[in-house]
Amino acid sequence: MDDGEIALMRDVERVIHPAQKHKENPVVTADKQWEDELLFGGTVRKEGNRYRMWYQSHGWDTYVNLYAESRDGIQWNRPYLGRYEDFTRSLENNIYLSRLALRSDNLGPVNVNQDHNQNILYTPHLGEDKNYTMISYDYGRSGYSACDGYFLAFSRDGLEWTDGPEEPVIPGHADVGWFLFDEEEGVFRGIVKSFLNIRGYSRRSVLWTESDDGLDWAMPRPALIPELKDEEWAEGREGHYTQFYGMPIFRYESMFLGLLQVFRCTDGRTSSDGTVDVHLTCSRDGKNWQMVGNRDAILERGQPGDWDWGIVETGNALVSDGDIVRTYFTGFNCLHGGHTIGDEGKRASIGTATWLRDRFVGLRAGSAGGEVEVNSVVSGAELHINTNASRGSLSAELCHGNGKPIEGFGFSQCMKLSEDGLDQVIRWRGDTSLVSLAEKQVRIKLKLNDAEVFSIWWE
Repeated sequence: MDDGEIALMRDVERVIHPAQKHKENPVVTADKQWEDELLFGGTVRKEGNRYRMWYQSHGWDTYVNLYAESRDGIQWNRPYLGRYEDFTRSLENNIYLSRLALRSDNLGPVNVNQDHNQNILYTPHLGEDKNYTMISYDYGRSGYSACDGYFLAFSRDGLEWTDGPEEPVIPGHADVGWFLFDEEEGVFRGIVKSFLNIRGYSRRSVLWTESDDGLDWAMPRPALIPELKDEEWAEGREGHYTQFYGMPIFRYESMFLGLLQVFRCTDGRTSSDGTVDVHLTCSRDGKNWQMVGNRDAILERGQPGDWDWGIVETGNALVSDGDIVRTYFTGFNCLHGGHTIGDEGKRASIGTATWLRDRFVGLRAGSAGGEVEVNSVVSGAELHINTNASRGSLSAELCHGNGKPIEGFGFSQCMKLSEDGLDQVIRWRGDTSLVSLAEKQVRIKLKLNDAEVFSIWWE
């Protein structure tokens, strides 16, 4: 993803691998009386053999908070929960939450926007009645708070919720925020949207914040700012510029990943029209973020006329499932301002897309060959690698800190890899064992010829 552990790269390029959209997309469409536009302004989790989705429909001038389940992540069942009335006054629906009902016991529909972008976090450390924490945005005009901001709710099972503090735990800012509970460090982390004046335009921007308990949050500070290279697409056209709409964040192995929603605005200070696609960002600490690679989209919009040609936006969903990593996203058949092709009506639906494990980004060398050197501490009995060397080869050498090869672990002793595999073991000829190198600092040197490497680890 970044150069954090890389000591040298020679004649290789960092390549973005866009997610592969499922052939049956969209996998969730609006087909209920209480649904209109389906927005994946929510969360997908995989718990055991079950996928769980908390999502929204926008219709009847409000966001409706909905729930669905799936065994394979493709075919979704929307169970009747019998908790809240829909706009036909029926309880036979999959509405799982109405914040106003929590505060008024009114089970009926209310035509105000409620609980935008539902982040469902798994937090059993807070107690069994708080196995799940929801952080979502609400508007002061909704009627259950005097001001805008991010609110909490808690649940034992993810379906029946109790209200959190009456006032927002993060007051103000704007309505696209994404959060995670970082189990490794025991910290709540968030990215909230705000408007910042950047190079003469008020732009949607992403700011980081964090909290030890989910109640008291650090003052949000900029995570990423659009650089001039982010607006090369505009080619100097008046009123064309880049905004960052939101950024769902995830801990992935030793890093944090962000799926940045890049809004290419085309109508100047009106700031309402243009396209949105998704780019990959990364961070080592959840605070300092950077764009990955050459800024190619990691989740691309469809072609003109496709169901998702105008906007794609991921939500709080990066689900590892065996050898694949899956995300979910909202696709719009229109620009941000609502403009469609011809007289086609505006639609929004939910799709899914996948990567092979670890293969978001690769370091690739051509037939002339390339090299990568990585600093590492030996923490296992074998060196594993995720690589595609099916058209060429990859070999490795272990060196001391001074760059001198460790006896028995040179390129000449390495058994070259020439296959495509998510988990291959690098081996050296002879009676070699890594036991004597345990916990020692080494430099891993890789030679690639028509090959690409995605990840490397000890096991």
